[in-house]
Amino acid sequence: MFRFEDTICAVATAIGNSGINIIRISGKEALPVALKIFRPLKAKAIKPRYMYLGDVYNGDEFIDRVLGVFFKGPYSYTGEDIFEIHCHGGIYSSQKIVETLISNGARPAEAGEFSRRAFLNGKIDLSQAEGIADQIGALSEKGARNAALQMRGSLSNEISEEQKKLTDVIAQVEAIVEYPEENLEDQVSDDLTADVKDIVKTLSRLKDSYKSGKILKEGARIAILGRPNVGKSSLLNSILNTERVIVSDIPGTTRDVVTEYYIYRGIPLIFSDTAGIRETKDIIERIGVDRSRAVLKEADIALLLLDSSEELTREDMDIYNDAVSENGNVIVVINKTDLENKLVHAGAEHMFSEDCIEISAKNGAGIDRLLETIYNKVITDASMEEGTIITNSRQEYALLTAIDSLNEAINGFENNIGFDLISIDLHDAWNSIGEITGETLDEKIIDRIFEKFCLGK
Repeated sequence: MFRFEDTICAVATAIGNSGINIIRISGKEALPVALKIFRPLKAKAIKPRYMYLGDVYNGDEFIDRVLGVFFKGPYSYTGEDIFEIHCHGGIYSSQKIVETLISNGARPAEAGEFSRRAFLNGKIDLSQAEGIADQIGALSEKGARNAALQMRGSLSNEISEEQKKLTDVIAQVEAIVEYPEENLEDQVSDDLTADVKDIVKTLSRLKDSYKSGKILKEGARIAILGRPNVGKSSLLNSILNTERVIVSDIPGTTRDVVTEYYIYRGIPLIFSDTAGIRETKDIIERIGVDRSRAVLKEADIALLLLDSSEELTREDMDIYNDAVSENGNVIVVINKTDLENKLVHAGAEHMFSEDCIEISAKNGAGIDRLLETIYNKVITDASMEEGTIITNSRQEYALLTAIDSLNEAINGFENNIGFDLISIDLHDAWNSIGEITGETLDEKIIDRIFEKFCLGK
């Protein structure tokens, strides 16, 4: 339970061996609490936004020589008074300082409480707060760039603009409801319908960007499938350009799923080298096969490896059929093209489409084309290259709900349903749009969002 009248403190940097750690204090008593333990070496008074060298004491016990800086609210991250102590890295010093602050009037911050205070004090809105979380967890340059844009308000600005347009529509509708004697419904219905359709177009573009945004944030999951010894581990090693996975002629060498990240054209690709899918009596290998099937279900793309130096087997076709059934987004990859080609397509032409890629994991031939094919499959809209992108399911759901309500309103305009009923749909849409910035979101949901933040942020 957040108590915003309290003064809070937390370590804002990752715990561990480092050059520096930062302890953040926020609240109306931030400066008095800090000065109970921080003793500047020269300054007699602390001015905002100046860095001061000093010592931290717990009573008479010296803890560390540090730098201290004060930010006077509302000109701070949280909008409150903030004092930061920059101490030496490591676990002992930072934790000891936090303990000393707590014993002098501060309390430990809860997860996300600094950002929650920034939100409540109007320093950021909810989409900007989520951009901060995305920035911290960014896996790639493009992901970080999109998060930075969201932090700066790219999504907020676009949403606010559409909400203003909708406010104008609602105002006109309610004016007509208020003064029915003017008989204005027929005169304005077409114009209002066009205005609402324009809003739907913008919101739909944002909603459709979620697939790409999710990939930017979390990465595209790529399952490497195939029977034993077709070269799955060799393919992963070739992509990573390192011997990450043991390669052996012995079938069933890979007993578990091996997962690695690879950044291609700014997109995180998460490759999972799976155990060869086959019937086996080996208990350990069977567990690996079961895990491989689970990875297949969750993957964005499945790569089915075939061995061009051997004839196509019933097992190959069964794995392909399983992949299509469980995933649907399958790329057939023909490996070992450096050897004599013995692969016969007869009876299995459906497996060999235009997307079929020939490679040699041994010498790297075809790997670039494979990566480009994966990229083109996971990046399905132009918004990845420019424009605002949403990155979480909460935003997508709010947009979807708003669009549904607006389409109901459009249906009302086009079928001469009373403006009083249309007004209800428009208000529902307005509230759904407001959930993206947090303007209309339930407090309990806001609590859950900020609970996912790390301590100190």
